[in-house]
Parts: sequence; structure tokens; C-alpha cells
Amino acid sequence: MAELYKSIATLEQQHKRTQLMETYGELMQARRQLRDLLTKRHLRSLQQSKVFFYAHANKGGRYLARLLKGNAPRKQFRNLRLPSGATTAFPDLIAEEFSR
Repeated sequence: MAELYKSIATLEQQHKRTQLMETYGELMQARRQLRDLLTKRHLRSLQQSKVFFYAHANKGGRYLARLLKGNAPRKQFRNLRLPSGATTAFPDLIAEEFSR
């Protein structure tokens, strides 16, 4: 894949300089090869995902725990806007504002 990226870059530079249809054809061929390779890789990862979800469908474990944990609302404030208009990320100042 790195070779395809490199050849596409060189073919693009050549085509910009020469404007020949032969280099344009080679460039389009290289882009098609890259697209096909990326499509195959995407389909393979999609198939692996389907297998994983099928295998873990009705089982409790780390996967289910992670899914449930991800849906929990955040209970921590990372930033807070002070009455003066400034924002702060310091936990001490945030705690002080909530204690008022």
C-alpha cells in the first residue's frame, strides 16, 4: 500500500508537469488499485466485526461491561465557566464554585 501511495504521488507530479494522457491513465490505474485494496481491507474488517459480535452476542463479559460503561453519563466536570466569564480546569476552583 505504501508503494501505491508513493507511485500515485509521483504520477500526480508527472501529470502536473506533462499533462499527458498516458500518465493520467497510469495514475487512474494506480488509484483504482488502491481503492480496490482499501475496499478489500474494509470488507475483511467488517467480516471480523460481524464474527466478533456473533460470538459475543448473548454472553456477559468485558465487552458487555464496556458497552454499558460507555452509555453512562459523565459525572465529572472538566471545565467550568466562572461568574467572571473566564473558564477554569483546576479542580480546586471547580469545587469552590460548586460549594458556593
